[in-house]
Amino acid sequence: METLPIIDFAPFLLPTSTPQERRVVAVELDQACRNAGFFYLEGHGVPQDLLDNIRQHAIDFFKTASEEDKQCLALRSDDKARGYSKHVDAEKGSHEALDFYRPVEATDSPCGIGQGVNQWPAKPDTFRSAVESYVDRMERLGRAVIEALALALGVDAKFFVSRVDKAFWQLRMIYYGGQTSPVSANAGIGEHTDFGILTFLLTDSTKNSLQGVFLCNLGDMLAEWTRGAYKSTAHRVIHLSNTPRVSIPFFFDPNWDAFVEPVTSPGDGETDGRYVGVRYRDRYVGAMEEALGTVVALAV
Repeated sequence: METLPIIDFAPFLLPTSTPQERRVVAVELDQACRNAGFFYLEGHGVPQDLLDNIRQHAIDFFKTASEEDKQCLALRSDDKARGYSKHVDAEKGSHEALDFYRPVEATDSPCGIGQGVNQWPAKPDTFRSAVESYVDRMERLGRAVIEALALALGVDAKFFVSRVDKAFWQLRMIYYGGQTSPVSANAGIGEHTDFGILTFLLTDSTKNSLQGVFLCNLGDMLAEWTRGAYKSTAHRVIHLSNTPRVSIPFFFDPNWDAFVEPVTSPGDGETDGRYVGVRYRDRYVGAMEEALGTVVALAV
């Protein structure tokens, strides 16, 4: 991971930057998306104290929440998305998670997968405001990165932004337990691609080189938009340390009802009909239905 490109996004955000300076950043992003599908992002404008605050709230939850606290936040049987879950898989890896999403008004009764509102820990009373402040800044960052990619692709930024102005974001707090013996079940997450646009990963790493820097990867929707020119790279998490780890990915995805279709022309050798467009909510629901087969959720 140390060989991944490190992109300074500050010149794209600064109002005093020239069009050429903004284009240089856009091209760097474009190359990272085409060649690796992963990159580090610094100069992103999210204050360090906000990063530290959301990280500490996540660490404190997994350190102090009782089983009863977790039971109160267990995934509901209707939306199957928001709340606490425990994932147990000796082969792919095990972890705990606390999930929050953009609220979606229910159109079904009971509400369907992905619809509904968030569940919040009862304590501390600052938890909800910490999450909402972080989400607000991350949404702004996500839209800015999308504008930079539109510039690099030669696409009207309004086309992209109109499909993410109410992004169906997901904030996930993940806890990987420390390994107690060489033969204990792996902590982690099995190989997968993310099915949205962009993922911004914040970890609890204390390495100076990673402080305040997001590890970013692309999702399936961005590959769909670019006919695969931008790579939605498969990845997994394997946690082998005896020290627990907390990570916080922010998934920046299209609007719930957005239709995502290619904005670039077909390339040489492309199979006809491979990229035909997809309604985001349909992709999300399908991916969740598949993933739920590995979730062991606490009963409500």
